[in-house]
Amino acid sequence: MLDCLRRFYNAHWQVVGKSHIGSMCAQVYHLNMRTLLNTLPIILITLTACNIVRVEQLPELPTATTVQSISVTEVATVDRALQRVPGTEGVANPSPEPCEFNTGQPTTQHIVDADVDYTQRTVSARQTVHYINRTGMNLSQIVMVVEPNRWPNAFMLQRVTLGDDIQPLRYELTGRRLTIDLPQTLATECTQSIELSFSINVPPITDGLQGLSGFFGASDRQLNLGHWLPVVAPYDTEGWGVREASAIGEQHVLDVADWNVTLNLTDMTNRLRLAAPGVRAQIDENTWNFIHNNARDFAVSMSDSFNRSTRETSSGVMIELFWFNNAVIETEEGEIIDGAEHTLNMTARSLEMYEDLYGDYPFHNLVVVQGDFPDGMELSGLFFVSDDWFVSYLGNPAAYLTLITIHEVAHQWWYGLVGNDAARHPWLDEAFATYSEFVFIEEHFPELKDWWWEFRVNRYSPDGFVDSSVYDFQSIRSYINTVYLHGAQMLHTLRSDLGTDPFFEWLARYAEAGQDQLATPDLLWSLLSDEQLELTQATRTNFLRNP
Repeated sequence: MLDCLRRFYNAHWQVVGKSHIGSMCAQVYHLNMRTLLNTLPIILITLTACNIVRVEQLPELPTATTVQSISVTEVATVDRALQRVPGTEGVANPSPEPCEFNTGQPTTQHIVDADVDYTQRTVSARQTVHYINRTGMNLSQIVMVVEPNRWPNAFMLQRVTLGDDIQPLRYELTGRRLTIDLPQTLATECTQSIELSFSINVPPITDGLQGLSGFFGASDRQLNLGHWLPVVAPYDTEGWGVREASAIGEQHVLDVADWNVTLNLTDMTNRLRLAAPGVRAQIDENTWNFIHNNARDFAVSMSDSFNRSTRETSSGVMIELFWFNNAVIETEEGEIIDGAEHTLNMTARSLEMYEDLYGDYPFHNLVVVQGDFPDGMELSGLFFVSDDWFVSYLGNPAAYLTLITIHEVAHQWWYGLVGNDAARHPWLDEAFATYSEFVFIEEHFPELKDWWWEFRVNRYSPDGFVDSSVYDFQSIRSYINTVYLHGAQMLHTLRSDLGTDPFFEWLARYAEAGQDQLATPDLLWSLLSDEQLELTQATRTNFLRNP
């Protein structure tokens, strides 16, 4: 068995996603014989997980037809390459009078009433979107991002109307892009309300690369609704920010918004636990309401098998962990290996540390979910950690359960608090979250510093321009090597250039300046003094295409 593991570990496996499944096998390889015998079932599961990831060719994305409709006929579409609708997105027409400034009001408010059938894995929803035009342009259209439409037959748009108006609006739905024609030009600072009616068939979580998107998917014991609601695309000088779909990385470009979501559980044959961020209220036995304001998304996971553990941080943030029974095992010697307790502990400790370094965490709770898909995934106020990392945890902090947990906690700053264009500038969140892993290890497990660099980074020999877009890569492995790992090397070198205290003061200024914004590399570098720019010139030239 050990020889099998040795051969398996030394093989050149393609590693996918944030979580580097191949490296889980490295953890298994280093077991001694006593631990190996005690945890043989875990190893078998681990080998199965590793087997899915030898991927040399990315899957082709499904192709879709464009749907133009003013009818209420239900239409299902899937993804294809997305194109802008030229010349009609913003209209510099001075005729409509601008409205008074809506100071203190969020640009976008979502009010959602959704019926969820857990057994059938379906959702029927009505979503009202209140949108204030702060683009500086008069608008004849509003463009939304419909992420579920990337999956075949997953999203069916039934109706688009103007608020309570019964007359359907004309729209065009292609892939994740929904373009809605307005009957009257929307002047700057004026508000438009749009109502969408749609249904969702939540896709099954599968093996391989498609399984990495299990944050929107269903397993036998879990229903995950991440990035399931249409959102208004951000608008800038280039128009509406809807990025072309890619099998590599993420392409989210999300403004913050206010969310008021009511979930009606229509199938009560299962006693479900709901894992979701925000202020929650149980309306009746079957109905829950969630208020999640100033957030880039609203996500929920539900299961009839969840356990729930909590811990409050020193700053008063409530950590909620939703986990399955297999997160805790007992060896033949009677030793308890508690992956749930470890995850809860790592989440609380890293959140406290990142608050000290980067600024306050923006919500009153942080929800952590054991996910039935081979990846970790960040959302606003919630993140998933793969079931694989729980079942492979052997009680040693030198494990991916530690690293992926603290990585996803860091994303609550580098994605949640400070947004960015994940397609064009993925390093602004992924390199920062990856380096935050080292910062935590350095402080809490200093004896593991060298292990982290070798296990997480150096053995992959990362290279390439850190500021590459997701479209610059032909494989997920090369994307991770460059953006995540070489990005962490760059940040460590910049820390050496500036000195530790000035480096973290710079990151804190960036977190403050980029809070609730879509930050850019220009913003990050603008926060360095002329002297600091000179000190970092060689590093930036070495690591960046656009230093």
